[in-house]
Amino acid sequence: MKVKRIVSLVLCLALILSVALFPSNAAEKSEITTTSSMKSYDLYLEKMMKTAKIEGVAYVTKDGSVIGQHASGMQNTQANKAMSIDALFPIGSVSKQFCATAVLLLNEQGKLNLDDTLSMYFPTYEIGKDITIHELLSMRSGIRDHVNYDEDYKGFEDPLAQYTLSDKASYKENQKIITDWLFTQELKFTPNEKFDYSNANFLLLSMIVEKVSGEKYSDFVQKNIFDKLSMTNSGFYEDLVESENLAEHHLPEGQFPIDAYCKGLSQGAGDIVSNAKDMDKWLTSISKRTLLTDKSYDLMTEDYGENYGYGVMTDKNLGSIYHNGNITTYETCILTVPEKEINVFVVTSDVESVYKKNYNMNLFANAIAKKFTGKTVVGDVNEDKDITIIDATTIQRHVAQLTTFTSAQLKAGDANGDGDVTIIDATEIQRFIAKI
Repeated sequence: MKVKRIVSLVLCLALILSVALFPSNAAEKSEITTTSSMKSYDLYLEKMMKTAKIEGVAYVTKDGSVIGQHASGMQNTQANKAMSIDALFPIGSVSKQFCATAVLLLNEQGKLNLDDTLSMYFPTYEIGKDITIHELLSMRSGIRDHVNYDEDYKGFEDPLAQYTLSDKASYKENQKIITDWLFTQELKFTPNEKFDYSNANFLLLSMIVEKVSGEKYSDFVQKNIFDKLSMTNSGFYEDLVESENLAEHHLPEGQFPIDAYCKGLSQGAGDIVSNAKDMDKWLTSISKRTLLTDKSYDLMTEDYGENYGYGVMTDKNLGSIYHNGNITTYETCILTVPEKEINVFVVTSDVESVYKKNYNMNLFANAIAKKFTGKTVVGDVNEDKDITIIDATTIQRHVAQLTTFTSAQLKAGDANGDGDVTIIDATEIQRFIAKI
């Protein structure tokens, strides 16, 4: 006990000297990027992913710096390749915000107008005269989904059973098959009457992008978004399906993760493949408004009903912009909190295992965001959202006196993330104070 008190006094002296030489100003950004904090956040992500049984990647940045990352599971079982942060994943409906951005870019260029009607681009679609591009973007068109099961259509709930695509057809030929069927379907409600999520809205938007730009949709997105943001690991499933970096799916052997014959089926709505680092670049571009004008970003992130904007959703309580994407066994959730400059990317290649644990990927990403936006600060023993000499001194006092910690103190004071609070944690906090 006497030895412990001497150690405590020595460390207190060192702490006082460090504060005298380096005045403390524990800014959030400095705290969150220290080595000990990053290690703790990595362990936090690892624990969360293990609990949720996620095979995939979690990646969190603040103002361009990685503050937490973890990869779990297998990227390729046959090659015995463990999952890596750089693994590629189909991102499903997260693709919609790229389509929305393509439309907004063309709107900025004066090549289309958000009040344009659908019949301007599809003259044979008579009902289209009452549907605008804005209503497609905001999921308020009333057009039924061309992919997902819909119980509102009694006897015809499964759209994929009502038309047949060819594995020998081009994407344009397959899309004609889809639209020939789609344009015979009654609207679910009067356009702009309410919100209803439909993948068909974004398929049609991607086709409008092609008609207006005169380019293949994927080429337009590549040139005007991926290249502009240096998203060098992003592309389209059709091009990247054989990539050695693509994380394997978890469908039964012999089945394709996205059927090869479905060229054009998910265009604009769920066709993009990307990875953590590229999606971080994308989220930063939204947060810092680097690709579109302020007016376009305001339009994109407006709540038009059910917290939905143009291909993105918003959470006013957290101040976040987010969306999830599910395609076969892959599920992704991306989230950015512009005010805090926090980006979160979470993805799994085996979503069924996650569902069995009763986890929701949106809530999972939301929980991570709350952790990383300063709701809990590692080392903040008195929980005043700051790390000061008081916190380090309190840890020293507890260690010297062998006092039992409360669960809150244990969680807040565990700077090195080993599940315990010791003199090592106090030392880590002292080093942090000295550095800043």
